[in-house]
Amino acid sequence: MNWRRKAAIQRWCARVPAFHERIYYLLQRTFGSLRNPPNPFPMLEACAELVGYLQNAGIALEGARIMEVGTGRAIDMPLGLFLCGAGSVITFDLHRYLKPSLVMESVAAINHDHGRTRNILGPVTDPGALNRRLATLAGARDCNELMRQANIEYRAPADAARTGLPAGSIDIQVSYTVFEHIPRNVLHDILVEANHILAPGGVALHHIDPSDHFSHEDRSILPINFLQYAADEWESIAGNQFAYHNRMRADEFASLYSESGHEVVLWKPYVDARSREALESGFPLDADFRKYSPDVLSTVVLQVLSRPSVRS
Repeated sequence: MNWRRKAAIQRWCARVPAFHERIYYLLQRTFGSLRNPPNPFPMLEACAELVGYLQNAGIALEGARIMEVGTGRAIDMPLGLFLCGAGSVITFDLHRYLKPSLVMESVAAINHDHGRTRNILGPVTDPGALNRRLATLAGARDCNELMRQANIEYRAPADAARTGLPAGSIDIQVSYTVFEHIPRNVLHDILVEANHILAPGGVALHHIDPSDHFSHEDRSILPINFLQYAADEWESIAGNQFAYHNRMRADEFASLYSESGHEVVLWKPYVDARSREALESGFPLDADFRKYSPDVLSTVVLQVLSRPSVRS
């Protein structure tokens, strides 16, 4: 879909406060990314990648108490973490977007192809334990039973910066393509909250997507497309809950982690070659972004593993 058309639809939905989420969800189910049956396997692959980072850092997932920032409409990441051995997952979301029907459709896809699930998660978890947990998923009759048996707790609307969780009660704070949708000051508070709720030896692991998300569907624009617009103009285009992106670049995230009292253990950026070439060929940038290097501007994925260096 053309990105400007999608942005206009999102703005229109956001202007109908009583039913905006319901309308937007219906449009996505009818015409958008949710019109096809849920496919949990890409998120299981992402989960396996994250678990691999933890293992490489000497951090075991088995029995870990996990807090997820940003649930969304399904729980594919918490399910992947459960299958990999997590003891519990508490997932926080500012809006109550979770759809039990989508959850159970994802579970049905996993149950239909256990072999694919084993191929994805087998390298990062014990095969016998994985089989037992797959059997648990297969036996769940509805979403509530599934979440009880998988020890997944959903909190929404809830504030990930003020969780109310006891000090030292979490081993891993995690998110996947969420941090780019949160204002910088709130991100600071979320990381500071991690300083309080993470147990000794606990870590925060966040997969951040600094790219223009409209480019995910509209391939006619670059992942840096939104960097040409001034703040007020971009606010008029995408300043709503369905499209908001903080447009923070990799260097800004680095400063954020330092200011929030986190020691970075792993910093893994991915630079988009097409965007970098466009910048070198004169891609127009708003003044706010001209101070950054082409590599920083073109970073479209950022994997960050950190631990508190300051306890709150």
